[in-house]
Amino acid sequence: MSLRLGGNLPSLEELTQTLGVTPTKFQRRGDRISKKRVQPVDVWILELAKFDSDDTKEERDTQMLQAATKLEKMSSSLAVLDRTNCTTDLYISTIREEDQGGLSLPPKLVAAAASGNLSI
Repeated sequence: MSLRLGGNLPSLEELTQTLGVTPTKFQRRGDRISKKRVQPVDVWILELAKFDSDDTKEERDTQMLQAATKLEKMSSSLAVLDRTNCTTDLYISTIREEDQGGLSLPPKLVAAAASGNLSI
């Protein structure tokens, strides 16, 4: 699970100061990603949680609540970002083999995403 900003972003220093955290990954439009691929837009990513297939439900819930707390602290800064120049979302990727692959999000995490004006 990560917080992702993409588009025409301010400098890394400005975003770090505005949001109060250093990203896990930051790439500028035009950066070479591989021999054949060039980064099409600026991307700022902050990893919030990393789930493992061996995690218990309690461990996953704890990570989601910690992510919600982090997002709550950043919500006022996220809410004021100029959305005409960038997109913001809470990105969640999961592959589950049990329980038909369902995923439930705690209300605190959904509320924190909403308060930061994030898509999920």
